[in-house]
Amino acid sequence: MHSPTKSIPAPRLEQRRAGFSLIELLVVIGIIAFLIALLLPTLRTSRESAKRITCASQLRQIGYAFHAYANDNKGYLPAFSGWHTWPPGQPEDQDGPAWTIELMPYIGGNPDAPVYNCPSFAGPCRNYFLSSLWASINGKQALQLATIATSSRFVLSGDVTQPDVYPAPYGTSHTHTTVDADFSDEGEPLLAFPEDGGFTMHFGGNNVLFDDLHVEAHKHFDNASMTYHPQRMLSWSEVRAAGPDSQTPAKQ
Repeated sequence: MHSPTKSIPAPRLEQRRAGFSLIELLVVIGIIAFLIALLLPTLRTSRESAKRITCASQLRQIGYAFHAYANDNKGYLPAFSGWHTWPPGQPEDQDGPAWTIELMPYIGGNPDAPVYNCPSFAGPCRNYFLSSLWASINGKQALQLATIATSSRFVLSGDVTQPDVYPAPYGTSHTHTTVDADFSDEGEPLLAFPEDGGFTMHFGGNNVLFDDLHVEAHKHFDNASMTYHPQRMLSWSEVRAAGPDSQTPAKQ
């Protein structure tokens, strides 16, 4: 009888463990960090652009409310009257309702509603104004829409970028009141561009609402497309310097 054949085990191949070396891992981390550094500015710009668009949408809502109010009030926009608080009746509050109070039936919210807070502003605050410089100089308590002949260029509202009206740490005011007109207690424009001592609310500039309800972002005051006078192309300082019923020639 033959003895049973013994099976001879096959030689075992040495198995290598799969994985990254330290150098390979560092290279991958470096590439990821480089890509993130490239993408972050784009993401930041996109986020700020979205905030500017949201702000523009809010300004248009306010513009529609202005026009709806005027339709019910013989063509007049809400009246303005200095500084106001919310809730009303606090020590700093002046006589007369703020325009934000007068708009409550038309915009569906009180003066603390999110529609008045620009999403690019760091703190909760009312960041928009009602144009009133020309009307106040001419002794009018409210502006009538029929007076406006420069419709697509007349500044009706926009971002408040005047540090004088914001409390610390956003500005230099000592109170949390809101100004009802479009100029500060010192007589400075609320829509203040850097050359006026103001700041820029958005990367693309400050949003401006015009009387025809379109919104544009501007980094500086543009004499060709913006005016604070309802019939003439005049800057803020020109309207203020000209006085009541200005006969200053229009800019060409």
